[in-house]
Amino acid sequence: MTNEIELPTVRPGKSIALIVLGMGAYFLYLYYVGFQDVVGSLKSVNLLIFSLGVGLALTGVLCDALAWQAIARKFDYKVPIQDIFLIYMSCVFMNNLIPSGSFSGETARIYFLEKLDGGSRIDRSSATVAATRIITAIPFFLGTAIGLIYLDLATDAPAWALATCSAITLILLFLNAAFFGICFADDWLERITFTLIDYIESIFHVHVDRIQCGSIMGNFRQSMKMLAEHKRTLFISTFWAVAGWLSMTLVAVIVFRSMGLSVPLRAIFAVYAVMIFLQMLPLFLPGGVGLVDIVMSTLFAAIGVPVSNAVAATILIRLIQLWLLTAAGGLATAYLVKKINHDSLAAVANNRLAKGF
Repeated sequence: MTNEIELPTVRPGKSIALIVLGMGAYFLYLYYVGFQDVVGSLKSVNLLIFSLGVGLALTGVLCDALAWQAIARKFDYKVPIQDIFLIYMSCVFMNNLIPSGSFSGETARIYFLEKLDGGSRIDRSSATVAATRIITAIPFFLGTAIGLIYLDLATDAPAWALATCSAITLILLFLNAAFFGICFADDWLERITFTLIDYIESIFHVHVDRIQCGSIMGNFRQSMKMLAEHKRTLFISTFWAVAGWLSMTLVAVIVFRSMGLSVPLRAIFAVYAVMIFLQMLPLFLPGGVGLVDIVMSTLFAAIGVPVSNAVAATILIRLIQLWLLTAAGGLATAYLVKKINHDSLAAVANNRLAKGF
């Protein structure tokens, strides 16, 4: 067993085939809704206002990167913010193309942080990722609670929409509570990991070094507890996490504004809770393409947005937050891999020169 972690592998052929499948289902939905009405709504978009949504999405990623950097600095990681931002963009790319409950993106974060820092401290790099995952959940749940209360008290949203949003919120709350327990409880992580190791060894007939695993997990838990004592760092990270979440949510507000519509921010909170949940699930569809779009359009229509406008807005929101960010994340991933390979070759050349002397 080694401490090295590998970058998740993207299989373009499989991803493209699944994207085509999801888009096929979505086009059937558009046919049912009515192409002409949706096209008419899209033609009404003010491109200048719409472009602000692109800026907000990138700002959201930057704020999430700043939230992570605040944590990473406490563990003496010296990676500059421009690289942290590119790593987060790569995380978006991996999450959207490799459906795995967003763990492919988190693995990419750990990999790039380790490589760019030049160290091998997987327990600490994992702790920075786990901590930011917990912190970024805080504004999500607060916003969702506000959205659900608003939908229940101030709108005529149907009971099924309220029930769906509430159920998804409770599921996410349970999952995050379990993740929190795994990170901080004394033996949860060890018990779960060693149980998985038992199954892996029996199924694949391999041997896993339990002593090394236990050491890594012990160091990870110590890192998490040490971080919990730095209240100022947690406050700064939470501030940026809230700013990032709000920026991403405001993308929908800007998109509706570009179409001449005004949808309350509190209502969007609830719809976004469902969208984020579906994107976090290890679905076979990359980025939840097709499924997320249909559900978003349906929920926007349920809160009072005309169907054609709801579908058009969903297309524009997903254009920014799925397609544009994924494309930018792909470029960021290629750049980071090239940079790491260049630095590795330079290090080898320097070592050879040093030995020559």
